[in-house]
Amino acid sequence: MGLKEMKAVSNTGPILHLLEIDFIKALKIFKIIYIPNEVYEELSKKQLKKPLNKIKNIKILKLNSRFKDTSKLFCEQYFIDLGEAEAVSLALQEKINLFLTDDLEARGVAKEYDLETHGTIGILLRAFKEKIINKEITIKKVKELYEESSLFITKDLVNHIISEINKN
Repeated sequence: MGLKEMKAVSNTGPILHLLEIDFIKALKIFKIIYIPNEVYEELSKKQLKKPLNKIKNIKILKLNSRFKDTSKLFCEQYFIDLGEAEAVSLALQEKINLFLTDDLEARGVAKEYDLETHGTIGILLRAFKEKIINKEITIKKVKELYEESSLFITKDLVNHIISEINKN
């Protein structure tokens, strides 16, 4: 099954970073992306170029009481913030294996629960691989992530990514 037919759960980072570079189109690689209430609240507090309710494949899901408790436990045990904890809990609640995050600690928690993680860069590269975007746009958007978004990536990493894209 390709990612286009797959569901994912996201924390704030990947959605925010793609919105910051005005490129939410990259999320078309997923059929649907679920976010918990806390992620919705975090994104709502940002000055977004596009309102969340206009992004057709993003849906807000509530955590049941058991997984709300799991979220609190994740915050205490792993020192991750509530949005990340709720997103991991939502993935577990809904039995969705794909978890979107750029946060290293959240990736660690997801890995402990056998969730496959993808970050913003991975989403862009997958959109390129799936021919949703071409090489030039991919390179442009990777540069914009470095220059304009709140995603922390190094110039060396950007250069390496561009070098890999140019090999294709």
